[in-house]
Amino acid sequence: MEIPTLEPTGPVDMTLRFITILGLLGWNAFESLSLRTPFPGTIVALWEYPAWRLLLLFTIWLGAEWCPRVGVMTATAVLFYIVNMIQ
Repeated sequence: MEIPTLEPTGPVDMTLRFITILGLLGWNAFESLSLRTPFPGTIVALWEYPAWRLLLLFTIWLGAEWCPRVGVMTATAVLFYIVNMIQ
């Protein structure tokens, strides 16, 4: 029985993790530098549905299962989104 590790399993996995983390880092930097970011109307309209919020939680969980760094960056992006929706 192998002990699961957090290390990438191959070059494709490592590349995808790196691209995802850099993309989320850029998104989080963009969101954190502005107090009120205008979102597309579709994303604003989706906030009313509880299923959308559950999908956001599922996305955080899925990112954290794949790589904890991706989970943290995804949670930060969702946090900025929620803060903007509440304001």
